[in-house]
Amino acid sequence: MNSQQNKMSLLFKSVKATIEQAAAGEKFVENLLGERLRAAAIAARKELDPDIDKVTNEQLIKLSQSLGVDGITLFARVGDDIVGLKSSEPKEINLSSKNWDTNFVAFQQLFDLQPVSVGMGQTLPHFWSGPMDTATSNPSVINKWGYYYDGTTNYLIDPFLHDTSFRSYQNITGVEDAIRRIADENQGIALEISVLNSDKLLGRAIPEKHPTPNDWYSAREVLFGSYQYRDPKERDYAAAALSGNKTVFYLAEANGKSVMKSFTPITTEDYLKYHPQGSPLLIEIASDLGEVNKTLRHQLLQTAVFMACCTVVIIALMVLILWFFRKNKENALKNVQDAYLANINELFQSIREQRHDFINHIQTIHAFLQLKRYDDLQKYTNALVGEIRAVGELVNIRDPALIALMQAKLSQAESRGVRLDYEFAHMDQLQLSPVRSTDAVKILSNLIDNAFDATCELDPERRFVKVRGAARSGQIQFSVANTGACIPKERQSDIFKSGYSTKGTGRNSGLGLHIVKQLANRYKGSIQVKSGDGITEFSVTLMMSPTSSHIHQAAGEQAGR
Repeated sequence: MNSQQNKMSLLFKSVKATIEQAAAGEKFVENLLGERLRAAAIAARKELDPDIDKVTNEQLIKLSQSLGVDGITLFARVGDDIVGLKSSEPKEINLSSKNWDTNFVAFQQLFDLQPVSVGMGQTLPHFWSGPMDTATSNPSVINKWGYYYDGTTNYLIDPFLHDTSFRSYQNITGVEDAIRRIADENQGIALEISVLNSDKLLGRAIPEKHPTPNDWYSAREVLFGSYQYRDPKERDYAAAALSGNKTVFYLAEANGKSVMKSFTPITTEDYLKYHPQGSPLLIEIASDLGEVNKTLRHQLLQTAVFMACCTVVIIALMVLILWFFRKNKENALKNVQDAYLANINELFQSIREQRHDFINHIQTIHAFLQLKRYDDLQKYTNALVGEIRAVGELVNIRDPALIALMQAKLSQAESRGVRLDYEFAHMDQLQLSPVRSTDAVKILSNLIDNAFDATCELDPERRFVKVRGAARSGQIQFSVANTGACIPKERQSDIFKSGYSTKGTGRNSGLGLHIVKQLANRYKGSIQVKSGDGITEFSVTLMMSPTSSHIHQAAGEQAGR
């Protein structure tokens, strides 16, 4: 399609250059005819009486024959009109020129002994000749007129020639012949080439004081060439070409064919000899899309085959990717299940140990009773009740993985000399899937480990960690606070970066808080840090509403890890 447009653009340039050349030749010939008419008018002035009333039509007939012109008409002012009062042509007698637009203005300037300046035609001393145009008295005739007035008569002398000789010139070397030859030489590109009067094509009324009659040659819609391929949208595209002063291409169904049409404004001054006050003329070219459509259909078939092959390959790739995704998902779920079972095993191991301790506690209580050492028994049972209450609070968490985690961290705290307090509220509402439970353990475990590391830098009596948890309204909130060195405010945004650590080289990977941050983002939650007055606290909020989308997303991302 672009190739066809380029060919049409080149064709337009050829047409434009040919029209300019032909128009220049036509103008030269018309100027020669104008000079001949001026010489005839001067000769007629010498032969005729300066008073129009003393001139007869018969004299004009004989005079036109002797001067070698086709006719002579004498115009005189009658009121606000300029009328042909005497003529060798009967139809020209009493012919009004008031509605002749440019011609009427030229007549007035001649009568006022002013040089004619109407923007077109040929101006010589006391003389003006317009382009060849239709005869008002006989629309079937095209004439070349010359108008002469030097003030020595009370009338304007108008000798005229028929277009017979000029048409012969046009048929050989003129615009019409040039367009016909170009169309014949470019039949594969152009179905037709035409030069159009854009005002007529668009139905525009030119603002004229004296409008040109519609049957005049200069008022035709098609000035040269043929315009057979009409379509309903032609006015819109022609207007777009004029407003943008550029070539406009479009596709249309016209005269039973699929065509590509183009409209291009032409502003050659030599060629604009009609209606200089109107819009530029348009060159229209219509090209047959039969061959183009044939090529397009062939390319479309190739494209369809190629797309079908690509579709098969893409479907195969999608099946393969889906298989890998499901495989990874299964592996991720298996890893989560293994971790979940490991936490459960730890919990059961803890329960077995407590069961063993419980038997020892019963034996000790029995011994105190036998020995009747009631004070020692009371002290022992008070300590035992506190331990049982702590275990009860852990059991109320409901989630086995979290229970196992806290049990393990209590043991670590005791071995590291850290006082670990914990407080969990409404954890009986917590119902976590294995995936979410594992992620919650990761978050809490990393925060507690960081707290242990930070507080262990202090003396044993100042080592303290407080863990809090609460479940409400589809959210889980964890907070871990510890004593120790504070984190400067300017470094608080860096501690969540992968590999960043506030501890010495080799003591930590710097991944703990980064993992916590990633997990919080995955559950559309948040993490905040407060550090001051020797206390640092991390708070995490997770959205844990039981929707399948979160479960699948978490499983998928677990698979990615």
